[in-house]
Amino acid sequence: ASGGTITNALGGPLQDPRAYSRRDFLGHSASCAAHVGLMAAGVPLWSRGVWTRQERFPVVASEPWGRLEQISEGIWGLVSDPLTDRTTLCNGGIVSGRAGVVVIEAFGSDDGARWMAQQALRLAGRAPTHVIATHYHGDHTGGLSGAKEASSPEVLMTEVTRDTMVERNNGAPREILSEAQVIDQRRPTEIDLGDRSLIVVPRRGHTDSDISIEISDPSVVFCGDLVWNAMFPNYVDAIPSRLSQAVRLMRRREPTTYVPGHGPLADDAAMGRYIDLLDHVEGASRRALERGMTAEEAGTEYTLPTGLEDWTLFNPGYFARAIGAWMSELEGA
Repeated sequence: ASGGTITNALGGPLQDPRAYSRRDFLGHSASCAAHVGLMAAGVPLWSRGVWTRQERFPVVASEPWGRLEQISEGIWGLVSDPLTDRTTLCNGGIVSGRAGVVVIEAFGSDDGARWMAQQALRLAGRAPTHVIATHYHGDHTGGLSGAKEASSPEVLMTEVTRDTMVERNNGAPREILSEAQVIDQRRPTEIDLGDRSLIVVPRRGHTDSDISIEISDPSVVFCGDLVWNAMFPNYVDAIPSRLSQAVRLMRRREPTTYVPGHGPLADDAAMGRYIDLLDHVEGASRRALERGMTAEEAGTEYTLPTGLEDWTLFNPGYFARAIGAWMSELEGA
């Protein structure tokens, strides 16, 4: 790969990117973009203001679609505002080193991906050498064509992400996908940027194709949509128990910055609140099953736990979606 060395963390090579395998996936695909688009209509203006003012680090770029915060030297996190503008839609980031520049996510549109490539060139002094997609949902992959335009970076994703995009996402750029570097889905992969390394960790929970991108010094985790902050998460393709497990495994002992898939940048306290929310949804789902309720009935009855009342950036129908996902898993469907 151009700009940086990519191996799995145990020293082995990446899988052959052209070794296609077709999978039969159950259910239907829905981008998180559909979720956040529906959310916008019901979000009170005061709540939008509370969310958009939660900067944690210096803002080095600001547009209607989001802000880019400098987490540390050579590391920037994008906090998108999907309620105002759909250019980027999801969060992501830029990580630079002597040997390359990585952009995390391909975002919701070609314009959004191009903008991030421009920011990488401006801030890191070099165009992106790699683009990584954390999973297949369209708000994280819709800009792949735009991401490839500026400097033809290596595109990295799991086999599941690639295959699912081909099968489910209308207009997926098949030529780009056929040339993508496939990340090992069984063990971590290291991206060596010379003076810093990124560890790409395969996970499951939000979808079957999740990865996290992790840095040790400083401690930063790009979580993809396994983590949401100040927004109720989308369970459209979730495996709820695995989601809960993956979030707990990502949480670190040392002070860490977490870049969620949606919402402001998070610290350990925010991760704790998110885990409490996941547990709260599980508890509500189990009680609903015991009472013989439907997911729709339980979703109508559900209220956010104490302390998270300002997490009102959602369409109430997604309570039922989350509870329904838990019910399906608990019933063995």
